[in-house]
Amino acid sequence: MRRTFFISLLGIFLFAGVASGQTGEWNVSAVVRGLLTTSSKIYPNPNSPSFDLRIATTPFTSVTGFGGEVRLQRFATSYFLYLSVEYLSQIRSDQRIVGSVNPPRRVPVDEGYRMIPIELGAHVYVPIGSQSWRLSMGGGVGAYHTERVYTVAEVPAQPVGNKFGFGIHVSINTEYLIFPKAFLAAGIKFRDPEVDVRNKFEKASTTYNNSTVPLPQGEFPSRINVDGMTLSLGLRLEIL
Repeated sequence: MRRTFFISLLGIFLFAGVASGQTGEWNVSAVVRGLLTTSSKIYPNPNSPSFDLRIATTPFTSVTGFGGEVRLQRFATSYFLYLSVEYLSQIRSDQRIVGSVNPPRRVPVDEGYRMIPIELGAHVYVPIGSQSWRLSMGGGVGAYHTERVYTVAEVPAQPVGNKFGFGIHVSINTEYLIFPKAFLAAGIKFRDPEVDVRNKFEKASTTYNNSTVPLPQGEFPSRINVDGMTLSLGLRLEIL
C-alpha cells in the first residue's frame, strides 16, 4: 500500500508539472468545508490469537470534522488539481467496570480517535450542468495521521510509534455559483484508511475514589478504520 501511495503521488506531481508547463493562466481557489463521516471503528485487539477478539470493534458513527483545500485549475480546461487537509475526531466517555480492583468498580473511560487526512488528487468536470452549477468526479491518494485516544480514570495512554497510514480515495463534488467567484460546494468522498497505532500508559496505576486502579503496562496495539462515506458542505472562493 505504501509503495502504491508514493507511485501515485509521483504520477500526480508529474501530471501537474506537465500541465503547468503548458501555455495559459492558472486559477487558484480555496475551499473551506464542514465534514460528516458516517461510520468508523476501532479494533482494540487486532493481534489477538482469538478470532472473536481480533474482529471485535468499537463503532463510531456520525463523526464530525472540518477541512480546507487548495485547487489549481488552468483556464479553459475541464480538470483541476487539489491538495486538502482535514481533521476528524470523535471521543466517547462512559463508565466501565475494572475487575482488577477489589471489589470491582466502575471508572471513567474516554475512548476515540483523531485523524488528519492529507490528500492529493485531480477532478474532471462532468459535461453537464450550466454556468452556475457544475459537477466533478475524481480521486487521488492520501496520508492519514492517526492517534487513538484512550484514558482510564483520567490517565491518558500516550500514542507511540508510527501514526501514519496510506490509501486512495474517490469523490464527487458539486458546486453552485452564489456570488461572483464564490460557490457553495458539496461533496461525497469514499475512502477506507486503516491505520495500526500503539499507545502506552506512563504510570503503572492511579487512584480513583480512594481505590488503586492498575493500568496496562507496555505498548498495546489497536487499529483504526474509517470506512464510511464522508459528506461535506462548504464554500469555494476563487482567490487568484
